[in-house]
Amino acid sequence: GKQDVNTRRTGAHLHEGLGDVLTLTGDHVEARESYDRARSALPDADVVARSRLHRKTGFSHNLQRHYEETGRAFDLAEEKLNEATSARTAEWWEENVQIQLERMHLFYWQGMAEEMREIASRFRSAVEERGTPIQRGKFFQMLALSHLTESRYRPSEECLGLAELSISESEGSANLSEASHVRFTLGLIHLWRGNFVEAIEHAETALGLAERVGDRVIQARCLTYLAVAHRQAEQVESARSYASRTLELASKLAMVEYVAMAHANLAWVAWREGDNAATQRHGTKAVALWHAMEDPYGFDWIALWPMSAAALAEGRPAEAVAHVRGLFGPNQHPLAAELAAVTREAIAAWERDGVGAKSALERVLQAAHEARQL
Repeated sequence: GKQDVNTRRTGAHLHEGLGDVLTLTGDHVEARESYDRARSALPDADVVARSRLHRKTGFSHNLQRHYEETGRAFDLAEEKLNEATSARTAEWWEENVQIQLERMHLFYWQGMAEEMREIASRFRSAVEERGTPIQRGKFFQMLALSHLTESRYRPSEECLGLAELSISESEGSANLSEASHVRFTLGLIHLWRGNFVEAIEHAETALGLAERVGDRVIQARCLTYLAVAHRQAEQVESARSYASRTLELASKLAMVEYVAMAHANLAWVAWREGDNAATQRHGTKAVALWHAMEDPYGFDWIALWPMSAAALAEGRPAEAVAHVRGLFGPNQHPLAAELAAVTREAIAAWERDGVGAKSALERVLQAAHEARQL
């Protein structure tokens, strides 16, 4: 009877809560098992709760970049919601908006800016009328990310403006996990615009929020890009410290792209300290990890520049050229036009006869340094 239904709901609630904690700590397989147990305990009539559990399963898959499973879970979440026969409550709308926001994030990982904007245009009025403040903030965050991926990480003023709007819209939200992600995104966009002071400030704020709520995935994101920001600001000690922290946490969470990013930043630190062997070791590891990913990361330059500098310093120009060639590999974020031109010239000089290639490579490394890539 009623007692029995309430007992089941309480059990489902506890399993869901456990799933949420496990998602924060990065224990995704266990988290999804908890969500499954919660779902099997719920009465069929609880469509919003059942939908939410499918969506949270998708969110967990998305953090591991399981794109197909993520998409499937979001489809199931939508199907469940659409089974609602009674009037659409505030809770129903909030869940509906959340599925769309997380679907935009799935498209972001896949570099699908147009698809992100298509969802945005369909759901904008629902977000504005029915969304919570953090959902409105997240909406602008996702729009900013659509610009970021479309520009191949060379963000415009408009992209930055959307990220700033995401902060002001979600002001005062109690959802620290989402708030830290919104703040992290603003830092990331500042970083790729070359505003290192602002990038560091926002990423540190985001890190503090993520630590308060125990969200280890967002902590790993913050640590990763704090290392990059300090590297680009030429702060060797801070870059080392953040890269080492990233390596430790990302290894625990099995976030391969960030383990690789840590090695790539440690390659730069080693190069700055004149340890060419360690530069090669860390750099090789980073590139190997990235290239083994199903959906490779486009940031090889973070490892390749210090590796080419170390190879040249040791009198191995052929190796330096091979690393520089990798900058133009498939799926790589494009170099700034001037840097790309100088780099292509040096490769051509090497291919012609090797004469003058060493001085051409030295010019390239100087240009990379001026572009804050080395």
